Amino acid sequence: MTTPAPETQQQQRRRKSARYAALGRRALQHAQEQLDQGDTVQASEKAYGAVSCAVKSYGELRGWNHYNHHRVGLILDQLRDEEQAPELTEAFDAVVSLHNNFFEHSLDITRVQDRVNTAKTLMERLETLGRAAPNPLPPESLNREQRRRMRLLLQPPAEGAIPVEDLPDLEELPG
Repeated sequence: MTTPAPETQQQQRRRKSARYAALGRRALQHAQEQLDQGDTVQASEKAYGAVSCAVKSYGELRGWNHYNHHRVGLILDQLRDEEQAPELTEAFDAVVSLHNNFFEHSLDITRVQDRVNTAKTLMERLETLGRAAPNPLPPESLNREQRRRMRLLLQPPAEGAIPVEDLPDLEELPG
């Protein structure tokens, strides 16, 4: 009996990316369920978490460090520049307001629903981008901010960063 070949780095990235994507879809489903029950606070945080997972899924495919809030935003900034798509960061900013709503409880149900819809659209766009070949900016064309961003995205995760394998299985998540 032969031992299977170890996973390549690309295979590991795809496996981890798929896990983040699945967690994100599950969180978005929970967000809508919470919203349907009138719980705008829980719906807000679940939708924000769903988008964060979708961004982490994309970042994992590119080999980018996505292990904190700041770097999740940097990934969206980089995609905005690569795709020349300011709507990516505009949508992310709307979703971040959901994270703020978790603490402030300042958005009414209609505004939360609008932003949950924005989260869904952004996640679909990220999944599409993840299936396409990356469109990286040529290194010689990067401005100072883009060079700084890429340095941060290419840094290895800090010690203690929780790998996706250590997150609960989908079956263990509620509902």
